[in-house]
Amino acid sequence: MFDVSNAQNNPSEPAFNAKYEVIFEADWSPSTHPTDYPNNSHFSGLVGATHRENTHLWQKNELATSGIKQMAETGAKSLLINEINALINNQQAENLLSGGGVGSSPGSVNLQFNIAQEQSLISLVSMIEPSPDWFVGVDGLNLRENGQWLTQLSVDLLPYDAGTDNGSSYTSGNSVANPAAPISLYNEAPLDNNVPLGRFVFKLLSTDGLFPFEGKHSGLYFDQNRSGEGANLTISQSGERLFAILSWYTYRNGQQMWLLGSADFKAGDDEITMDIFRTEGTGFGIDFNSNDVDLISWGTASLTLPSCDHLNIDFTGTENDEEIGTLNYSRLAGVQGMTCE
Repeated sequence: MFDVSNAQNNPSEPAFNAKYEVIFEADWSPSTHPTDYPNNSHFSGLVGATHRENTHLWQKNELATSGIKQMAETGAKSLLINEINALINNQQAENLLSGGGVGSSPGSVNLQFNIAQEQSLISLVSMIEPSPDWFVGVDGLNLRENGQWLTQLSVDLLPYDAGTDNGSSYTSGNSVANPAAPISLYNEAPLDNNVPLGRFVFKLLSTDGLFPFEGKHSGLYFDQNRSGEGANLTISQSGERLFAILSWYTYRNGQQMWLLGSADFKAGDDEITMDIFRTEGTGFGIDFNSNDVDLISWGTASLTLPSCDHLNIDFTGTENDEEIGTLNYSRLAGVQGMTCE
């Protein structure tokens, strides 16, 4: 059982939560954009959110929200922060991001933020100042790829027009667009040379946290350095009841030993502790008699998921107090149709 001689050694997936730093490196200068380059060139404070798929703070070819309009025209954040908090309350976004701006361009500013696998997209914006309603940003950028947190990602920033002001120069007077136009890339003078104004550089700082148990974590787990031993974890539901079943295949004194346990848990739990038993006492096939089965208490085990495809088992034997330790297993196979990305 659990012959893994031909199994692939897949890379370890980082944990459920991640911490990133974004560095806004602004290049905007007379040398990059010489046409009518303004005095006091700078970028407003960063503002955005981490969120799930199908959530948007702004989108190209869509009308700007009141929050994006205010940010793009004045650099103020209050309305956009209100919109983000409403998304958070509706569980469409998770974390508000708000930081400083680039006080003088060229220049840079950085911001650290937390992000989770289930809401692994980020949207982030900053006003080009001075300008009528021009800004830079990213919309729904995913910091995961192929089930992994990205170690580093650099995104060039071209100018966008929020479509809410008709001004055509950096210092144009206020001219309300009525009706407003959709958000679009701005490629007219004085920003018509298609040169990025800078970039957002996202750097992974750390990962931590545990995955809450769900059905998608069911499967066969093993340690490639301990071929022949392993565990089968099943996450099940009956009505409102959630429960986990662990079948642990191991050895004692040269003899095969199967250890079994189960426990109920609540949705969102990231640790499950269960009593573990072993059985003996009956025969094989037609000689099996359930009345002859002896259920022997072996000890306890606590299960955690440090990543979507990894299972840790902290165990303490009471039948034999030398049987104590931790197993760090990787998933060999899951349930068809259920992925962990």
